[in-house]
Amino acid sequence: MLDVLAYLFQVFYHADGMPDVPKLASELADAGFEDDEIGEALAWLDDLGKVDLEPYAALAGRYLARQLHPDEADLLSPDALGYWYGLTQADALDAAECELVLDRVREAAPVGTGLERLQRLVLLAIWHKRHEHAALLIEDILFGRENATLH
Repeated sequence: MLDVLAYLFQVFYHADGMPDVPKLASELADAGFEDDEIGEALAWLDDLGKVDLEPYAALAGRYLARQLHPDEADLLSPDALGYWYGLTQADALDAAECELVLDRVREAAPVGTGLERLQRLVLLAIWHKRHEHAALLIEDILFGRENATLH
């Protein structure tokens, strides 16, 4: 699904909006994406539209040293945990974004969160931002991975 999000980033990130869902689904199919990938991406976009940032507003723009509770760390795969620590050491996410991502990780318990799911949650937290820092992190997630497809 990250390939579909990479395509959406390239085509729509700097646009004023997204096309309607049927048109977008058709465009993604025309671009060669599989139906299951398209469905996952559309569900992700729906989640993106429902993200409520209000509960995190007081934390926005603040960078705090946030330690994971052992129960939170247990919900992340080893790769996801390493990725999380890299993000926090680089101050790639502010406190609001960290808490939003961790809330989503806890919501998925007890299933656990692997690297790709964690990256999708990070994208969910930062996609709405239109500044260079967010765009660089988005590009790193979408295009900096092994076997990433460029469209």
